[in-house]
Amino acid sequence: MISEMKKRLQRKSARRGFTLVELLIVIIIIGILAGAMMLVAGTSRDAAEASKIISDLRSVKAAAVMLLTENPNVTSYSWDGSGTKTLTDLPKSLSDDPTPLNKYLDKPLIKDNHNFLFKTADIRVAPDSNPNDAVDDGLVTTWFLGYKLGSARQGVKNNLAKQAASVGLYGTPLTSIDLTSNTPGYYTGGNEVYIIVQ
Repeated sequence: MISEMKKRLQRKSARRGFTLVELLIVIIIIGILAGAMMLVAGTSRDAAEASKIISDLRSVKAAAVMLLTENPNVTSYSWDGSGTKTLTDLPKSLSDDPTPLNKYLDKPLIKDNHNFLFKTADIRVAPDSNPNDAVDDGLVTTWFLGYKLGSARQGVKNNLAKQAASVGLYGTPLTSIDLTSNTPGYYTGGNEVYIIVQ
């Protein structure tokens, strides 16, 4: 009787742990699930960062429009450092010092510590009615707000390129933008992305 019970206890104790094959299978399954989760999380993070960049561009654009509305004499010099300066209360270039926009923003921009760019460029907004007439060439000087994407991951840039046509994001060079075409220079990649301010 005692020997029979002893044998039963020995059989139970012999089956306490997992075999090496079982452990390997569990580790492989956990690895596959973790890899899938990282892939999904990385894609979502890239999309969220792209949306944040678009939101920041829109906020700063709204501030720039308010600045331009209150200061109708702002020239391209005050905008990107070109032309003739007419306002003494603005810096040589908003790209160098964006602080005049801070009174219109919830989160202030800090000089020498921001990713925003301000540029002017001539873009085509109407078909050329007369190729021999240099005046009527459909070119209009436009002010752009840009964002430096130098440190952004490729996934972020891909998400911005996917949304470019629907949210009005343009790429470089700015002079290649032709608003009369089907694809008027929308952002397709690179280290800078722009929106039209005015």
